[in-house]
Amino acid sequence: MENMDGPAPNRSPSEPPADPTPTSNEARKENCCDKFLTCLSHVPCASLIAWIILLLGLGGLTGSLLYGVTKCRKVMDEPSFWWFMEFTVIGVVVIMFVLGTLFLVIAHLSSDPTNRYVFNTSKKNMCARGLNVFVLFLAYFLAVIWVAASSLGVMPLLVSTFILSTDFKKGDCIELKYYGLNKTICEPELEMFLKDGKELFTCYIFTYVSAVLVTISMIHFLIAVSANYTHLKDSRFATYNAYETEDVRNSKHSILDTNM
Repeated sequence: MENMDGPAPNRSPSEPPADPTPTSNEARKENCCDKFLTCLSHVPCASLIAWIILLLGLGGLTGSLLYGVTKCRKVMDEPSFWWFMEFTVIGVVVIMFVLGTLFLVIAHLSSDPTNRYVFNTSKKNMCARGLNVFVLFLAYFLAVIWVAASSLGVMPLLVSTFILSTDFKKGDCIELKYYGLNKTICEPELEMFLKDGKELFTCYIFTYVSAVLVTISMIHFLIAVSANYTHLKDSRFATYNAYETEDVRNSKHSILDTNM
């Protein structure tokens, strides 16, 4: 029977049929790109930046304080001067690192869109909001403490600036009792004291900058936690047990209409 649709187009036997579908390499590239974007959308960027700033501040604080205390003991010729400083610095750094890491983990779980899957019921959402409120108060408390620590870090800078800017003449002495130390330094130790004082001044600058960085990281955590609490408060409208399916589907926070 004759074909009513007309003759078939001529095609060479060696010519492969046209494949309108994309190649496997292109599909693999698209899938990898989509997976990368999906993973990137789950990263709490604000909290991650705050955590990195916290690590920079803690690292600078540890190095500058430990070196500064060692230098002070050498200058004052008192091996027991501030003997507790190493333990205090290590304890503070470890505690702040652990708390900062916990803040980052909580921020990851509470950020959008992760919270839609982790805290997908009303009770879980309420617990998550309570946890973020606790973290908010804790971060605020730590921010106040580090603001005070940064203010105290100005005092050694002022004292060092005053001593180093003074024009000492031959035969002059420094009475350190006015600065809380029962010691008098005269020539020829005075020249060496001023030389070491310049190195200590650099340590004090790094200590102050590091304390300011830790303070900034706490403020960043405050902003991130506040935003996460708002997301959690809005995401409660997307829970199954709070609304009917149609209400959830029409909500802008609906997990039914999520493609992440």
